[in-house]
Amino acid sequence: MSKSRADSRFELPASHATRTGVLELLSGRVAASERPAPELVDSWAKEAANGSPDAQYQLALALTKAGSLSADHRAAVKWLKKAVMKDHAASQHLLGVLLARGQGVRPDPEKAVELFRAAAIMGNADAQFDLARSLSWGFGCEKNDRESLTWYRLAGAQGHIRSSLAVGRSYARGIGCEVDLRQAVSWLRKAALGHNAEAAFELGEIYLRPDYPQASSSQAFQWFSEAASAGSSEAAYRLSLFYWSGRIGQASPVQAFKWAKRSAQAGYPPAALFLSKLLENGEGTARNPIAALTLVILTTKLSEDEADRSEAELRERELAATLSSSQIRAAGMMAKDAESIASFVASL
Repeated sequence: MSKSRADSRFELPASHATRTGVLELLSGRVAASERPAPELVDSWAKEAANGSPDAQYQLALALTKAGSLSADHRAAVKWLKKAVMKDHAASQHLLGVLLARGQGVRPDPEKAVELFRAAAIMGNADAQFDLARSLSWGFGCEKNDRESLTWYRLAGAQGHIRSSLAVGRSYARGIGCEVDLRQAVSWLRKAALGHNAEAAFELGEIYLRPDYPQASSSQAFQWFSEAASAGSSEAAYRLSLFYWSGRIGQASPVQAFKWAKRSAQAGYPPAALFLSKLLENGEGTARNPIAALTLVILTTKLSEDEADRSEAELRERELAATLSSSQIRAAGMMAKDAESIASFVASL
C-alpha cells in the first residue's frame, strides 16, 4: 500500500457555476457548468472572505478548474482548509481529492481518506464513493472490500450512478459479499437507467449467465444494444456476435459487420480480429483477405494486452497460411502505411 504516491484516478467534483448567487446554487435551482461567470467568482470571493464555507467551497472548486480563471490549486487548498475547519462536507471531500491527486499540496493518501470518511459520515455521496474506492484499492488505508461495498451502497442509495454500478459489479462477482445476481441486476439497472454504458453492458453479461434464473438472450441483446448506443465498444462487439450467429432471430451478416467495425474502430482488439474473419470470408461486406490480414497485423503490433496480442499473432499465422506471398506483402505494406487501427477500419 502506497503511503505517499498521488493517484489521478480520483476526480474533481462537477462545478455548479452560473451567474446566480450561492443561495440559488445551494437550493439546486441552477444547472451545472464548468465556466463560472467572473462576477459570480467575485461574489464568491467576497463571501468567502467574510467566512462563508459554502462560498469558500465554490471558490475553491472554481480555482481547481480551467475556465473563466486560471487553475490555482494552492489557493483552492487555502480556502478549503478554512471551510473544513467548519465541518463543511463538500470541502472535506474536495480537499481529500486534492490530497489524493497531489494538486496544490503534497500527496497524503492517509489524510485524504480521513477527509473522505469525515464527509462520507455526513452523507456526502461523492465522498462515500471515493472512500469506497480507497477501501477497494487499499489507497491510504487497509484494503477492505466488505466495508467498501457498504459505502458504495450508501452512495448508490442517494442516486450516485457510479456507486450503483460498483454495487452491481460487487454482487455479480462476489466482491465483499456472496454472489447475488438478483441484487446485481437491481443495482445495475439503476445505473443503466441513468444512461451508464458500463452498467448496461454488465446487465447484458448477467442475462447470458447460465447461473442466473432469469437468463435471457433477448434481454442480453437489449442491454448490449443500450450499451453500444452509449459508446461501449465491448457491447458493440457482443452485438456483432448476436447478429452473426442469429441468436435472437435471423442472422444478419451486414449488421454483424457494422457493429464489429464500430467496435474495432473504437480500439477493441477482439472486434478487430472478428472483423478480419468477416473480411476474409466476405460476410456482410465484399471479400477482402488482404484487408483482413492488414487488420490482424495492426492488431498484433498495437495491442497493449498480452492475451490480445497472442490471439492476434495466432490469427495472423492462420490467415497468412491461406494467402499468397504477394498478398502477404501487400498486407504488410498497407499495415506499414496505416496510422492506426481506427483509421484503417474507417477506410473499409
